[in-house]
Amino acid sequence: MARTVNYPKRAEKIKEMIDDLVKEMGHSPHRMAKKDKIKLIDIDFENIDVVTLMQVQARISRLILEKINNVNKTYL
Repeated sequence: MARTVNYPKRAEKIKEMIDDLVKEMGHSPHRMAKKDKIKLIDIDFENIDVVTLMQVQARISRLILEKINNVNKTYL
């Protein structure tokens, strides 16, 4: 019998492991409370470290993919 793999669950475990490694390295992301909203124009991207910029990029990419998938599901 073939083994089935739950890819979303596995991806979440890998993400948690990466987050733990980042925290151990001393580069813990600065997380804001969810109710605090900021505008992109107020962020000084020039002075943000590379790790934080990569985290922002990854978050934006995930949000875009989610929205694309949701749009595709509504039209099917």
